Amino acid sequence: MISRLCHTLLARAARRWPVDLRAAMLAEWQAELHVLPTTAQRLRYAASLATSRPHREGAVLISPQRAVAHGLLWLALITVLPTVYLPLALNWTSGMDPGTVVWQTWVAGGSVVAAAVLGAVCGSLTTGVTRVIEPMSVARWTVGVGYVTVVAYYLVGGGLDGAMLTDMTYWALSAVALCTLAAKVAGAGWRLLSWVIVVIAVPVTFWFAHLHSALSDFSALGMEYFFGGEYLPAFLFAVGKQELLHVIIFLFVYAHVLVLRHRAAPVAEASQEVAA
Repeated sequence: MISRLCHTLLARAARRWPVDLRAAMLAEWQAELHVLPTTAQRLRYAASLATSRPHREGAVLISPQRAVAHGLLWLALITVLPTVYLPLALNWTSGMDPGTVVWQTWVAGGSVVAAAVLGAVCGSLTTGVTRVIEPMSVARWTVGVGYVTVVAYYLVGGGLDGAMLTDMTYWALSAVALCTLAAKVAGAGWRLLSWVIVVIAVPVTFWFAHLHSALSDFSALGMEYFFGGEYLPAFLFAVGKQELLHVIIFLFVYAHVLVLRHRAAPVAEASQEVAA
């Protein structure tokens, strides 16, 4: 019974590989399973293969031309989307009254979720970026281009001053450090922990982006008036409606999804390893 279970687990693991490699991988694993001395070791070996990270064929079949196209699309997305979104968001964040704050609260929460979803979708559509840019450099490039885009937007709009430039520079430096750390943790196999770091990076870097703002002192910006004098919901609303927060979430999720979806070894190399 244990032997049958082990072979079932190996068959399951083999199905995660490309069709032309399954038979070779399964034969190799069965040979290794056969030489293990105890039942417990054989079961542990088979279970580890069945539960290990699946081989991803789709991420390694991207042609060089398609990788370049993904890179250009990535560049367009992280420059055009923030540039278009920032002025549009002012339509619902620039003014509030008791009659509008309810739907504005819902829009603020929805914008946070939408930014994360959009980043994940864009990352899934442009996986070839990591064939042009090294995965450990994706965060630096994404944050760097985003930094230039946001600074240029405020410069053209006349809203950029020394304080904002300083804050945005601190944001970029902290964002690169934390997102690169998340990428390294993900590369070590700790995917869940890497996402925890990304989530933590959002408020930390947002704080750096507002060093010269009352938000850095955890002020609710007078929003308590709209929430019956309660501080916490007022502060969350004051933060959640910040359009820069949504851009930060989009950039961080986008960059991290690219890192997670990267697969360095092409199928041809995997075939050579099996043949050896």
